[in-house]
Amino acid sequence: MPIEERLETATQAVESEIKIALIKKGWTQAYLAKRLNISRQQLNQAIKGSNSKRAKEIRETIYEILGMSDE
Repeated sequence: MPIEERLETATQAVESEIKIALIKKGWTQAYLAKRLNISRQQLNQAIKGSNSKRAKEIRETIYEILGMSDE
């Protein structure tokens, strides 16, 4: 599988895991954005796999808040 396809697959997997964790907690993305004190757009970019430094920081916080392990 070409590198770009693997990257896209990994990005989709992370997005799915975050969304599943939100559902398990009964939270919406809007609620999580408010809790993180960021815009919904920033949250969406982080969940969708943006590689910016800020998006990576947001994802790390999301993993902590949602109790996701970084295996």
